Amino acid sequence: MNLAQNPANVDCLVALKQHKTFVRVANFASHSLSIWAPRVHGRFGNTLNEVLRHDHSLKRNFKNNVFAAMTLNLGPRTVTYRHTDNLNVPWGWCAITAIGSYDPKRSGHLILWDLGVAIEFPPGSTILIPSAILRHSNVALSEGERRYSLTQYTAGALFRWEECGFQSEASFKAAGGEYERTAAQRWEDGVNTLCDWEEVRGAIESRLAKGGPRL
Repeated sequence: MNLAQNPANVDCLVALKQHKTFVRVANFASHSLSIWAPRVHGRFGNTLNEVLRHDHSLKRNFKNNVFAAMTLNLGPRTVTYRHTDNLNVPWGWCAITAIGSYDPKRSGHLILWDLGVAIEFPPGSTILIPSAILRHSNVALSEGERRYSLTQYTAGALFRWEECGFQSEASFKAAGGEYERTAAQRWEDGVNTLCDWEEVRGAIESRLAKGGPRL
């Protein structure tokens, strides 16, 4: 948090965000989003750019990265219960990267409850999921194993802040403001940012034809 970070954590966070390896891991997730959900990537980037333009006290976590926020879970035995990240924008995707030392055949699986699947998730893996609406958790670790995680996401409130003219909804309505779209229309617009397989395949083939990275 740019505005309310615990002073004891600032030096560590600054060092991590400047570390070459950490930057590459974080930006790999953002770049992957541009391939698998290019319109979501575009919406994230445009909104973040506008928010930063209107408030110069805020800082981007990583250059060329469209996620507005990140959370570091430093465990050292990070395991999450079944949950949704309900404050994230519901149609958006969250990037989860696992770090540590554990046997992915026996430990640290990612469970997507609504899909009924458990996924082997080795250290160094990154996945993109709609974490606000898809229940997820992790399998526990074995004795002596370590697991950390980096998650990147954008809160739904950031889009509301932009739509209210870069102010709170309460201030917006107190000044007589009215939304131009209904809640149903905003949801439909959000869903329309998602891509079908043919569009994703086209985007991948286009990047490969231009010599882009093979993800």
